[in-house]
Amino acid sequence: MEDLRPDAPSEAEWIRRCQSGNTEAFTPLVETYERRIFRLVFHLVRRQEDVEDIVQEVFMKAFAAISSYNFQSAFGTWLNRIAVNHCYDYLRRRRVSRVSYFWEMSEEGQREIESTARSPEPGGLNNEESLAVEEFVSKLLGRAPAEDRVILTLKEIEEKSVEEIAQILNLKVSTVKVRLHRARKRMVKDLKKWQEGR
Repeated sequence: MEDLRPDAPSEAEWIRRCQSGNTEAFTPLVETYERRIFRLVFHLVRRQEDVEDIVQEVFMKAFAAISSYNFQSAFGTWLNRIAVNHCYDYLRRRRVSRVSYFWEMSEEGQREIESTARSPEPGGLNNEESLAVEEFVSKLLGRAPAEDRVILTLKEIEEKSVEEIAQILNLKVSTVKVRLHRARKRMVKDLKKWQEGR
């Protein structure tokens, strides 16, 4: 289904021009989606020094594959799929999925997370404390297995719907729900182990 936003006709035209061999027509597509892809890659990879290179690689892959884009899904969804797959490959290559969970971290790492995780009773968070909790969750997520990190980032940070995630990951909606449930359970288990070790 073609994207029906107000800018869709010009976007569709850029895509068609690009598919016809006009390489310059890819520039407006990059300008439109660069910030979103940068944010997604940053949340998935969590290595500031690698993000820019990975974003460039994502757009190079998209450019090389633009002829295969068939307008069946929104261009942004198609581009997100390329970005997620590329980041997932990167995470597997870096063996990030084997990085330890909180309870296996060094004492210094545990102290750093503990210091950011302290918060009062629910409903009483000020801005600084909310940021600390967000940072704590971010660090836990950063140590999650690659598959968990991808699906939780799309749902909890990028705020994608289950249906959008299914499109991006090329999965059934029911599969996404199961994976989300399992990823959340693993995250809660990790949190409980941390709390027991305090």
